[in-house]
Amino acid sequence: MSELKGINMVWLSETDLTNLNAGEGESNYVDVKKYKKNGIEYPYVSGQAMRFYLREAIRRNLSNEEYMCVPDDKGETCGNISNCINCDLFGFMTTVKGTGAVTRVSPVKVSPAIGLLPFDDNSNVDFLTRRHRVTEGKKMEGDIVNVEMGTNIYKSGISIDLLRVGAEEEIDEKNRTTKIEDKITDKSEKISRTKKVIEGVGFISDYSKQARLLTDFTPDLIAISFQNVYSHRLQKLFELNKEGKLNKERFKGILEEVSNYSDEIFFGMISGILDEEDEQWVKTLFKEKEIEIKTPKEAIDNALIVLPTE
Repeated sequence: MSELKGINMVWLSETDLTNLNAGEGESNYVDVKKYKKNGIEYPYVSGQAMRFYLREAIRRNLSNEEYMCVPDDKGETCGNISNCINCDLFGFMTTVKGTGAVTRVSPVKVSPAIGLLPFDDNSNVDFLTRRHRVTEGKKMEGDIVNVEMGTNIYKSGISIDLLRVGAEEEIDEKNRTTKIEDKITDKSEKISRTKKVIEGVGFISDYSKQARLLTDFTPDLIAISFQNVYSHRLQKLFELNKEGKLNKERFKGILEEVSNYSDEIFFGMISGILDEEDEQWVKTLFKEKEIEIKTPKEAIDNALIVLPTE
């Protein structure tokens, strides 16, 4: 395997009726975040929310010996990338009195989760009653809160810049050049942190509104590429039209392009995320390319096994 510079993961998740990331509705109306494409509204989950969900998935699976700091009341973290998995993988901006701020760009890039089916065709409004405790002798009252929710298929993705895990980009002011300086000399620790990101994708669970709107948001269809160049191209692999049909030409073209600079590609799928015709077409295409289709969990596990340790 040639020098590995980047790992890309892109996946589709079909949700039940839920609200994964609220917008900015009125106090008694909890709406769904939406974007518009060709005049049609689609739901999405912000990149900030997805970063939080991934971070918490990693945090849940840490051993007692591993450290991942929690931001303080100002949202600032410890800034120690050598010891802290959070600050290393997800970056930070720490204010320093009198000098400004120290920043680290995250080596883990996270996309918003984009709904691929029109929201109006797959939505509903539920309501709940919020009860308020009142002083003794008065009647307990509540107000009605409307919660917008919907079913959909979401496309999500991450990209890991492996050269910058456990390292920082240093600027040589004299020669006006840059170089990557390792802050973690133990390469096995870098690989361990990278594995935690890949594992985390398979265990995302701490998303919002789940007390009443429980759903599964883990991958149903996933592609993972181990690349010898750093590129986000794989993120465009999946495109569905508003009827849920796969854009086959795009899928085939992106896959062939990414294959040119990827030593390994892993693919996982469960039945039902695509219609029968598209599912069979995908299976035939991967058979021709001698890439075995696994379940999403098996694809993630295989990627973890193949990930080089040196």
